[in-house]
Amino acid sequence: MNEQTLPNLIIAGVNKAGTTSLFAYLAQHPQAGASAVKETCHFLPLRYGEPMPGIQDYHAQFTRVADKPVRFESTPGYFYGGQPLIDGLQNALGDDLKIVLVFREPVGRLVSFFNFKKSTLEFPADLSLAGYVKRCRAMEDEALRERANNPWFGLEGGKYTDYLPTWIEAFGGRLKIVFAEDLRRDPRGVLRGLFEFVGIDPEQAVRIDLSIENKSTDYRFAGAQRLALALNRAGERFWRSHPKIKQSLRRMYYALNGRAFETGSDPAVLDELHRFYEPYNERLAEQLRGAGYDKLPDWLTKNTPGAETVGEAV
Repeated sequence: MNEQTLPNLIIAGVNKAGTTSLFAYLAQHPQAGASAVKETCHFLPLRYGEPMPGIQDYHAQFTRVADKPVRFESTPGYFYGGQPLIDGLQNALGDDLKIVLVFREPVGRLVSFFNFKKSTLEFPADLSLAGYVKRCRAMEDEALRERANNPWFGLEGGKYTDYLPTWIEAFGGRLKIVFAEDLRRDPRGVLRGLFEFVGIDPEQAVRIDLSIENKSTDYRFAGAQRLALALNRAGERFWRSHPKIKQSLRRMYYALNGRAFETGSDPAVLDELHRFYEPYNERLAEQLRGAGYDKLPDWLTKNTPGAETVGEAV
């Protein structure tokens, strides 16, 4: 088995912060090769204390891009796996592995996570944002470490400061943090920095097609949504290879069965969430400055909501 069929770059977190867009942008670089599916989830069992699968299927994700200097995947759930998952990555992929994390203002991320889970039919259609937050607050730490309870991880998932130190300690200069707000505001600037970080031509940033759509959308008819989700999962390898076809089909489908979410406009709930995350954001800002990040988004430098609080990620 050739080591060239293993990745040397992982987009390891976080959910609903723009990782899908970043994956799609990076995949367009001629020196970068993406996994056959975006989220291989190969190391995710280590997050939940489950047995690891064999490495053969993981190798197969990268055989078609073995000639690329950079080979990568994106499983944002890795970020929350702690030391066991980090050890698994390092043992399997070696000392040359680089890590990218994407952080987003946590209230907006939580709302987007909630909307996404509703769109995938994991929640009742009438579950409110307030009801969701209440259920998340009631979850014990031990319960949150179970895979079955991942839908209720939305509140915990925004406490980046609790999970970041182990990544900084393990990877140091081989770790890069990107902010979703910067990716939305200046995508080519972010891509140039990312390309430089992984050692490929940064000038390609101007050639990347940025017309990637990954916004979660509510549905009108559950049966049609269930069928669409099944087709999306079954055909992911094809859709990754033919993104324009997927974009066209998505637009047609949303025109027929899509509608806007109505869950992010409760001021009382949003205020409660901002107060909840404020101390975590303050500690995160300290951690990031200590790691050399001196240009932080507004939500990390002010005690006010970010401008994109309830918007979708890029």
